[in-house]
Amino acid sequence: MRILICASAAPFPPFTGLTLVLSALVRELGARHDLRVLAYAPGARADAEHPGLRLVRPPRAGVRAELAAVASSLVGGGTLGFERLTPGMRAALTEELEGFRPDVVHVTSGRLAGLRRQLAGRPSVIVPLDAAHLAIEARAQAARGLKRLLLRLEERRVRRFEVSEYAHFDRVIVVSERDREALEALNPRLRVAVIPNGVDTDLFAPDPSASADAGRIVFTGVMSSPPNVVAAEFLARRVFPHVRAARPETRLAIVGRSPTARVRALGGLEGVEVTGEVPDVRPWLTGSRAFACPMLTGSGIKNKLLEAMAAGLPCVVTSRALGGLGVRAGREVLAGETAEELAALLVQVLGDDELAARLGQDARAYVVARHSWATVARAYERVYEEARASGGGRPPASA
Repeated sequence: MRILICASAAPFPPFTGLTLVLSALVRELGARHDLRVLAYAPGARADAEHPGLRLVRPPRAGVRAELAAVASSLVGGGTLGFERLTPGMRAALTEELEGFRPDVVHVTSGRLAGLRRQLAGRPSVIVPLDAAHLAIEARAQAARGLKRLLLRLEERRVRRFEVSEYAHFDRVIVVSERDREALEALNPRLRVAVIPNGVDTDLFAPDPSASADAGRIVFTGVMSSPPNVVAAEFLARRVFPHVRAARPETRLAIVGRSPTARVRALGGLEGVEVTGEVPDVRPWLTGSRAFACPMLTGSGIKNKLLEAMAAGLPCVVTSRALGGLGVRAGREVLAGETAEELAALLVQVLGDDELAARLGQDARAYVVARHSWATVARAYERVYEEARASGGGRPPASA
């Protein structure tokens, strides 16, 4: 199969959730198919290429472009940050369609949905990974005043964008049933497929030689991401004090690049360490006793949780962290909602070697069976075949 992937970011580290998925798919699909990737990369020359990958410099967003985008968003119903990305890729896409002649075109993320104008009549899938309006809705609920009003306006624009743009693709791929239900509620005609994220189960594996710190809890992620900032503050300021009251020797490590000022401030709390970027997150997982993932906002599958589970680490989570996963609370993870509930579960794991070992073993077994990248890639192949069978039959969109 000839597969063309159009991506809003190149599959290079440091990885985000999107580029992590893209990098794994390129590796897995490239081994079995004729694969081309057309992607934006900051600083890349428009003609910079190496086998299978064509890099395009992202459009420059000057002051005039920013003002035009705002005006278009407010007047025309467009969405900030969405339509802005498509123009810079159109010429290169035309060349790829004519020269490579793909059997299916995979567009990721939803911000590139405007490319559908060039894909009319061709089998295509759009991969937003999640329903973007859900994350904005959650941020709006937590905001106040003018910020809340602006977020509500942006949420409406995003909803309109998802309704109008995604319908032109043969399939829409998201990572969880919650995201599928949210998109189908907006437009029941969308053909939405759920394919969960994966994890490199060989790379993130238990390390028998590691000397785990029996008193350390770890939380990982990109610490500039708003949901991670909220979770880190909740964990350090509200959950962790209850844990320390029961087990004063316990320490909390918040590990991840780009910590905001709010996250860095948590390092001043007793027993809390904020590392910032680390060369390799795996030693922090295999060297800790437990992983905490107390997500209060956000949507989609949490890659950080999959990595911790693959590493055999017992995990204590909120229900929000389990979006898109089929785990059983009490079996592969322990789940609570309030600060007191989460703290009690962490204290339990810290003090019970048998429980910690069982949770870690069951968590890894689940991830290996359901979330290996090989399994995820096969699911993408099935959706590509469905799109090809549809014959690119979505109605052409007006320019």
